[in-house]
Amino acid sequence: MAVNTLDSIEVIPTGAALGAEIKGIDWSQKLSDEVLARFEEIWAEHLVLLMRNQELEREQVMGVADTLGGRYVPGSRQIYLDAGMKPGSHRVSDIKGLGKISNLDADGNPQKLTEGSGSLAIAWHTDNSYMEEPPRASMLNAVHVPVNGGGHTMFSNQYMAYDDLSDELKEKIEGKHVLNDISRNTSGRARMGLELPKTREEVKGPIHPMVRIHPVTKKRALYLGRRWDRPSSYIVEMRNDEGDDLLDLLWAHATQEKYVWVHDTWTPTDLVIWDNQCTLHRRNEVDPNQKRYLHRACVTGGPVISAFDIPKPTEAIAAAE
Repeated sequence: MAVNTLDSIEVIPTGAALGAEIKGIDWSQKLSDEVLARFEEIWAEHLVLLMRNQELEREQVMGVADTLGGRYVPGSRQIYLDAGMKPGSHRVSDIKGLGKISNLDADGNPQKLTEGSGSLAIAWHTDNSYMEEPPRASMLNAVHVPVNGGGHTMFSNQYMAYDDLSDELKEKIEGKHVLNDISRNTSGRARMGLELPKTREEVKGPIHPMVRIHPVTKKRALYLGRRWDRPSSYIVEMRNDEGDDLLDLLWAHATQEKYVWVHDTWTPTDLVIWDNQCTLHRRNEVDPNQKRYLHRACVTGGPVISAFDIPKPTEAIAAAE
């Protein structure tokens, strides 16, 4: 069967607020400029793309990132290295930028807890919002996945989440920014080698606007990063209680079922690519008795483009006593 031609491409929308399956593309082979342009069009429309039967070597996974704009090195790699992990270990790849998303220990056995998120549920987030320049996109290529053992991945459309906000809420977040806590991983545990902050003043991370402009579509998207109990990420222009109340409201709004598509049929060789600039994603708990191992690559992005014509604050206001 022909692949990587304009005629071979078939798009099957999920019917949800985002997401589509694409057939007729094989990322182990080179894509022509016209096929790549068509892929980008489909991606811009559906935000999250599923491609089955993508049996890719590790460097081929990184090659997809190269094709889509360049490989990105997640901040977690340096955090692991600083904590003493070595390249080529079970947690840090010997290929710079290639992530190991797994619940396996150093002996290759599944565990509930590992140095990362292990088999725990992962909360709603955007990848590397704790970095000054988060990636444009992320992708997962499945190697081992549990059978009826969880690990489903959920995605939420943040274009729609912003568009549906009331005028009052849009006005309330106009010009507001979030300081994005670097200390926690996506399961909420302290990152290897880091300590959780005890006060608002101890929270470290970059400051990003709460609404961003997508550099390609020029559309506005709600940009919340990730959320944990105080002290953690917070709105820098607001005091604790007021800011927390607003974040509670926004997170409940942004993750409503009407904005979500769930990939609950993972099979080995699935490749899922999503736009990290206008979506949130999370994962449910994994059966700790079954292996889950996926290769992850991210695509280089750039500075977060604010929807506000307001300078980014250099420091936060003092927390309320």
